[in-house]
Amino acid sequence: MTSTIQNTMNTGIQMPSSNQSNYSLTQSQQSLISETLSEFDLDNLTESDAVSIIETFSEAGIKPSAALEKTLSELGIDAKSLGDLANVSEKGNRPPPPPKQSTDEISSMVDYLTELLEETLSASDTGKLSEEDKESILAKVFEEFNIEEGDSIINTTA
Repeated sequence: MTSTIQNTMNTGIQMPSSNQSNYSLTQSQQSLISETLSEFDLDNLTESDAVSIIETFSEAGIKPSAALEKTLSELGIDAKSLGDLANVSEKGNRPPPPPKQSTDEISSMVDYLTELLEETLSASDTGKLSEEDKESILAKVFEEFNIEEGDSIINTTA
């Protein structure tokens, strides 16, 4: 654990703990890394560039590891510098997790949603929800539970 924290602080990209030490990159992942980096001016990377690169790697399932650090180094990129530029070197730079929802809160939302669905379906001639019906129901749920547009209705993170 201490070595993982130490590696995170030293490299900007979290290095593997002992259970990840055998992690290696597939040929496909190595190609993706090379292709991704070829899209950028590596001598003049911006914060936005660094964030985009890291997000691309993450979406492809490329885990922070010694193999990634080595591959980046071979392509002329210092993993620590990339992480620093993207502001991922310290946990404090990440946004806080959303507040946890209580079971009562979720149950209340489900009950309200059920009520709205039943009302809307009973008023419908077809017994099906139109896109307009769905949008109206969602807007009512957002309003009832003070959810901002773009936020998720239910927090599914642990």
